[in-house]
Amino acid sequence: MIVYFNGEYLHLDEVKVSPFDRGFQFADGVYEVLRTYNGKLFRFESHMKRLEFSLSELNINFKVQDEFETISIKLAEMNKLLNHNFSVYIQITRGVQFPRKQNYENNLSPTVFVSVSKLKDISYQHKRGVKVILEKDIRWARCDIKSIALLPSIMAKTRAIKSDAYDSIFHRENLITEGSHTNFFAVKNNIIYTAPLSNFILEGITREVIINLCKKNKIKIVEDYVKLDDILQYDEFFITGTLTEITPVVQIDNFIIGNGSPGKLTILLQKYFYEYINSTNSIR
Repeated sequence: MIVYFNGEYLHLDEVKVSPFDRGFQFADGVYEVLRTYNGKLFRFESHMKRLEFSLSELNINFKVQDEFETISIKLAEMNKLLNHNFSVYIQITRGVQFPRKQNYENNLSPTVFVSVSKLKDISYQHKRGVKVILEKDIRWARCDIKSIALLPSIMAKTRAIKSDAYDSIFHRENLITEGSHTNFFAVKNNIIYTAPLSNFILEGITREVIINLCKKNKIKIVEDYVKLDDILQYDEFFITGTLTEITPVVQIDNFIIGNGSPGKLTILLQKYFYEYINSTNSIR
C-alpha cells in the first residue's frame, strides 16, 4: 500500500512515526473520512470545512488546502483504486514534541497522514437493516470536534459487535445523541427527528444532506432530541454516515422495530439519496 506522509508518497512499511508525536502520546490530533461516488470525492468542501473547524478548535497550526483532493486521487491511482469507489482517511496530529509534556508548544510541525481503501459492499445492510444497542454517553463534551481521541467510541463499537449489532447509540440524561460513528434519526407519524447540532454530536456530512433532501421533498424534519424513555413509541429508525450512508435500524437492543423490516420513509430517503449522488452537479 502507498500512503502519503508529511509530503511524501511512501510504502506503508516506510512510514516512521516518532514515539514523541503528540498524536501517539496524547491522541492530540484530528481526522476526516471521505469517500467517492462515480470517481469523485463526495462533498469534499464540506469535509474540508469540518476539518478546518476541528483543527481550529484544538489550535493545531495547519492550513487546509485543496491539496487533499489531489493527494487522494494520486493515492487511488498509485494503489490501483481509480476504477472502484474508495474511502480516504486523513489524520493530522499536532506533531513531535520532546521532551514529553502535557502542555503543547505553538511552533510544532503537524504530522500529516493520508491513506485510501477500497470500499466494502454494504448493500445487504441497506436492504435488510441492522441492529443497534443503547449505551450511556460517557464521552467528553466536545463531540463536535472530530478528534482521534476515540477510546469511548471504540469500546462502545466493540460492545456492539460482540452483541451482534452494527453500532451503539449513545444517550445522555435521557436524550439520544448519536451513534459511536453515526448520526441517529427516528420517524414518528411521518415526521423525522434527529438531535440538534451542539457540542454533544458531530455535524455529520450525510446528516446535512438528509436534512436538505427532506426540505426539498417536503418531508417534515425536526432537529430535536429523541428521549430514551419514548424510543419505543417511534415507527422507524435509521443511522447515517459517510460510509454508512442511510442504513435502516430494525432492532434496538432486544426490541424489534415494526415488522423487522426497513421503514417506508427510510426506503424513500434512500431513493432520494441515491438519486442525489448520481445527479450531475450534486457530488461536490
